[in-house]
Amino acid sequence: MIDGDKQAGDLKVAVVGAGRMGRHHARNYRQIPHCRLVAVVDGDPARAQAAAQEFGCRAYGTAAELLASPERPDAVSIAVPTIHHRSVAEEFLAGDVHLLVEKPLASTPQDACAIVELARNRGCVLQVGHSERFNPVVRALNSYQLHPQFLEVHRISPMTFRSIDVGVVLDMMIHDIDIVHHFVRSPVQSVAAVGVSVIGRCEDVANARLVFANGCVANLTASRLAMKTERRMRLFSPDAYVSVDYQKKSGVVIQRRANATELEKIREKVLTGQVADLSDLNYPDLVKYDQLAVDDREPLRVELESFLHAIRNASTPEVTGEDGCVAVEVATRIMESIADHQRHLRPGSTFP
Repeated sequence: MIDGDKQAGDLKVAVVGAGRMGRHHARNYRQIPHCRLVAVVDGDPARAQAAAQEFGCRAYGTAAELLASPERPDAVSIAVPTIHHRSVAEEFLAGDVHLLVEKPLASTPQDACAIVELARNRGCVLQVGHSERFNPVVRALNSYQLHPQFLEVHRISPMTFRSIDVGVVLDMMIHDIDIVHHFVRSPVQSVAAVGVSVIGRCEDVANARLVFANGCVANLTASRLAMKTERRMRLFSPDAYVSVDYQKKSGVVIQRRANATELEKIREKVLTGQVADLSDLNYPDLVKYDQLAVDDREPLRVELESFLHAIRNASTPEVTGEDGCVAVEVATRIMESIADHQRHLRPGSTFP
């Protein structure tokens, strides 16, 4: 049954892809004010109909059917397998429909750039679904003036057997590539990576070392073969140390409070034995320790609200198509480095 309690001026939205992620999009759209979920599109009729019934909208089998229907949307979330992102995006952009494309934007830099270029030419809002950018700890960190010099990120989890059409770099590490780029804001100068495939044809474990043009270094590790889930980032800058746990949505920022003169006096006291027990030092006088104040809202909900805000205000989305292109380009370089490393392994050798 179609929900008729929304106002005529509400934005009409649809979700393409009725899998796990698409259903999360549909659920959130149903709860956002001034937004009307009109349709779910999926090539599997039973899956499309089940989602439509659950979320009170119509079911369609193809983008063409939806675009020709009375429910033609103003905006669409694309949550289909990555290899289909470009073809589906181009069909909706040709109809001047605003898009949120789930991460990664595309499976190749060429496809990603083509989507961005078409959206620009059609004057459509294009946001990329890097939902971790809307994690409460990342949003809390945005209020700090951070200038990273080194970042270390671990994103590991058990195998879920979702997104197995791509490797762990495009499936999981892509989140951290985007977040690191968001904070560093400098081109990647060099990439060195290793990876190994255990379950399928794509890499399931990967480690990458990125060196940026401004001198910052990032070390990223991703695995979908772990026995536990861990999503952590540590960030080092000249005047701050940051440690965050994406899963627990918590983090700390430690900044230098004392000035150089005070620190030198303390150093002299330690070296001359005037301070025998370091526990006697009053560390709060030396460092500023902030527990991150987080607004614990569902990241996907905040992401979709941001997307709709950009449409209504004709403004730049928080995660742009260009951001998505950078993430795909860096991910591709990482995968190429992994392949190069595998080619140069001696026969019979194993990964370090």
